Amino acid sequence: MANSNGWGDGSVNNNIGWGQGANNATGWGKSHLNSWSGATDIDGGNPPVNSVAPALSGTAQEGQTLTCSTGTWSGSPTYTYQWKRDGNNITSATSSTYTLVTADVGTSIKCTVTATNFAGSGTADSNTVTPTSSVDADAQAFITAAGITNPTQQSAINTLVTDLKGYSIWTKFKAIYPVVGGSAATHKWNLKDPRDLDAAYRLTFATGWTHSANGMQSNAATFANTFLNMSTQITSVNNWAAGFYSNLWVSGNVDMGADIGGGNFYFTSKSPSLFGANTARFQFNDPIQFTDTTGTGFYLGTRNSSTNGKAYKNGVEVANLNNASAGSFANFNVYLGALNRNGTASYSTNIRYAFCFIANASFNSTEQSNFYTAVQAFQTTLGRQV
Repeated sequence: MANSNGWGDGSVNNNIGWGQGANNATGWGKSHLNSWSGATDIDGGNPPVNSVAPALSGTAQEGQTLTCSTGTWSGSPTYTYQWKRDGNNITSATSSTYTLVTADVGTSIKCTVTATNFAGSGTADSNTVTPTSSVDADAQAFITAAGITNPTQQSAINTLVTDLKGYSIWTKFKAIYPVVGGSAATHKWNLKDPRDLDAAYRLTFATGWTHSANGMQSNAATFANTFLNMSTQITSVNNWAAGFYSNLWVSGNVDMGADIGGGNFYFTSKSPSLFGANTARFQFNDPIQFTDTTGTGFYLGTRNSSTNGKAYKNGVEVANLNNASAGSFANFNVYLGALNRNGTASYSTNIRYAFCFIANASFNSTEQSNFYTAVQAFQTTLGRQV
């Protein structure tokens, strides 16, 4: 018997073989059975049902990419994705992968999977993750304290800190001055202890310094106080290091130091007026002198034992002294740009500093080479390397 769908109801006495015809939006109604038995009521279509939830994989850290699995579903569906932050859809985040951004740090991130087949759709949520910042906590503390807003400088600081930690030398330092930000207000900060306190070895500058993105420059008549007294803050006179990175030399005397008139500690790059043409010196009671034609580069002096000290420039040992006397530190703060002699700035220099440090431990050959690699990479990122 024919009906409005044009196929008839189907019966055992016809040979159409379709059963009850197209009476819904899909055009087929209930699934057809390819037989001669007429109308059948076999139901072959149900929406997908989830049995195993979707799961996120990858590192939950800013800049890293997460991947969302589909989970396990019945009904042979196709899938779509929607990533969510704290339960709200993230605009345009509709693929199976998602790269975490700064806004995701500290929030709850999940992915909702929608499974669809011809009979309908179903949804299921993945597990949630809380992304962390890609910036090292110590680097972030400095960036925040110093107010560094330039992304290149922020990245350079973060890489420097992670490199120093990766080389297992971060813990050696008492003070690191990375000299970023372009002003006295940003150049003063100690990366190892970014508190706005003299006790955190924050620099204070006497009048006469010039500050720029390339560094901080003394003028042969001024100094900066580190507030770091090596006699009280360095554990052993036989196990420590200090140095600086200069990217401009005008004239040289003492680049950093403190003494009481007996040569306790100071370090100078090329200093013709003190030691003769093209001569530099790292001194702790006894001098370690070496040839220096430029006055620029990365200078590191280290005391390794009661009888040995070494000087390095740009990662290469340039001089050592195997019979150096132990001596003692002067009971005065170390100055940059001059020698603190009995509390008075003396022998001021005129160089531009792009990095300075004082360490409470010595450096062996491999460590100082790695240190130079990290500092040189830092300077190159900032475009002020020599």
